[in-house]
Amino acid sequence: MLGLVCMLDGKGMKKGVASLKAFNLEKVREAALFNLDYTLETIRFCRLKGYIYRVSSSVIPYPDCWEWNKDEEILKKLKEIKKQSSKIRLIIHPDQFVVLNSDSESVIKNSLKILQSQTDFAKLAGISDLVLHIGKKDGIQKFVETFKNLDDYTKSILVLENCHYYKVNEVLELCEEIEIPMVLDVHHARVTNSEGYDVERVKATWKDRKPLAHISSGKDSVNDKSHADYISEEDVQRFEWLFQDFDVEVEAKKKELALEKLEKDQES
Repeated sequence: MLGLVCMLDGKGMKKGVASLKAFNLEKVREAALFNLDYTLETIRFCRLKGYIYRVSSSVIPYPDCWEWNKDEEILKKLKEIKKQSSKIRLIIHPDQFVVLNSDSESVIKNSLKILQSQTDFAKLAGISDLVLHIGKKDGIQKFVETFKNLDDYTKSILVLENCHYYKVNEVLELCEEIEIPMVLDVHHARVTNSEGYDVERVKATWKDRKPLAHISSGKDSVNDKSHADYISEEDVQRFEWLFQDFDVEVEAKKKELALEKLEKDQES
């Protein structure tokens, strides 16, 4: 299945206020309720289209500043989302501020706080996969040390993705060591010149679950790290094998329009 990432084209999540300094509980709560309704709307769209869906990590704005997980109306909407999760694969990908192998203990402490909030949200929403990057380059052992101290539920939904800093085989070896699945990002692999990977080994990390992958095309060149509006026809053909055995999240700026174009390109 193809996967939609976070939102529909031209319509994003709300924050309620522009910054933490301007925090206003009423406005932030109102934004959260809007975001939850929008998430449900997008899930229904994805179900209709036969897509999987990456839930935005920004559904609950400023989660550390208020007790969103005790709000009855929010919990009611999360329960509705969780009901949908039995019919659609839901994924979440916390932002770049989650760095579990930083040299700074304060950064790790803050990362664990964010991760716990995202895990709490994932559990309430029925999200099955929480995708992370390893983090700081040359910090694999530190990541392992931090990972060992995570609670069992977080470990059970955590999956690692290769990125612009870690090559496929580096992530794959770590995933095999700590026994968690690996998300294969074929564009990151291209950018890091690490395309000589063993696809069967990547798939094996998922055991009895369907493997997950990411696809994108470079914005201004083949190796551009920035995502293009659409997946190029060349990449649709080049990675045709990916769509056979993986659920594939499409990381493209034009969102559902990019998925629809990809489907047409596959048919032609």
